[in-house]
Amino acid sequence: MMRRRGFTLIELLVVIAIIAILAAILFPVFAQAREKARQTTCTSNHKQMGMATLMYLSDYDQLWFPAWHDIPGPGNGHWFFKISPYIKSGTGADWSTYRRDKNVEIRICPSGIAIAFNYSMNGHISLLRQDCPQGPNTCYDPDSEAIFTHPAETIIYGDATQIEGWDWASSANFCWWPSQATCWNGGRFPQGDEDPLWRIVDRDVPRSVWDPNTSWNPNLGYGQVRYRHQRMAVFTFADGHAKAIRRGAVKVPWNWSITAQNENDWVR
Repeated sequence: MMRRRGFTLIELLVVIAIIAILAAILFPVFAQAREKARQTTCTSNHKQMGMATLMYLSDYDQLWFPAWHDIPGPGNGHWFFKISPYIKSGTGADWSTYRRDKNVEIRICPSGIAIAFNYSMNGHISLLRQDCPQGPNTCYDPDSEAIFTHPAETIIYGDATQIEGWDWASSANFCWWPSQATCWNGGRFPQGDEDPLWRIVDRDVPRSVWDPNTSWNPNLGYGQVRYRHQRMAVFTFADGHAKAIRRGAVKVPWNWSITAQNENDWVR
């Protein structure tokens, strides 16, 4: 009568090695599939924001709002409160209704580093005024939709860097020309997807790097695009559509300017 034997040590090691190899192959695939699903959700969010914005414009004679303005009261004039009435769930008309819940709030990307508003708006739209009766930045000049020369290619909202000093929220507005090294003061743009400058401008900002509650340095990730979807970011455009664009493929100034006549026209 033959005796049944178990696995030898070598056989067990071979099986373990095969499982480890399969895991090393499959885990990145699963991670990519999960991130692709999150990108799809983010794109859906942007489509809804685009639709809400078009409904707002229809109600307000095709006049745009700025990313923010410093009005008295709890709303603070942020863009996300402007379109809240046209979104069926989530945050309402002011901060007292702020919903940090990505299951009901479409202005939160599921791939963000923390659950907080993490989309920003193009700062070229409806510029703030300094001669306001209540003080600088408390009023603005609303832009008419008619001045947009290429609305299908003009970014309105997009994935944005998050800042721990603001409880991981993003700036209401992007930098004047996002991806520029020093945000408002100029500097070069990254040359290619592997440029080391991306490690500065395409990152979420912890307090160890910059705490805006104690100091002001908008050159360390503030107001930048966050390419959080495997080096892609999702954008809403002025005609209401939304799509993802790979890092380095956004055309500056073309995709940010609202009145440019060609791709090298550095006007607002």
